[in-house]
Amino acid sequence: MKIIAYTYEADIHCCSCAEARFGTQDGRDWVSEDAEDGEGNPVHPVFSTDELEDDEVCGTCVVEL
Repeated sequence: MKIIAYTYEADIHCCSCAEARFGTQDGRDWVSEDAEDGEGNPVHPVFSTDELEDDEVCGTCVVEL
């Protein structure tokens, strides 16, 4: 399964924005499993098999997911 986005701060964000904010785990292409948003909530990955709305956009850069 491929990670296509992340959820944090009560919104969904593209991988590029999430990686820019939280960094990556051991130089790999995903955010660390213990990353937390500004409220202390865990950052969750969204996988290619998960359902998204047709017009879903990144909450940071507004690119279509």
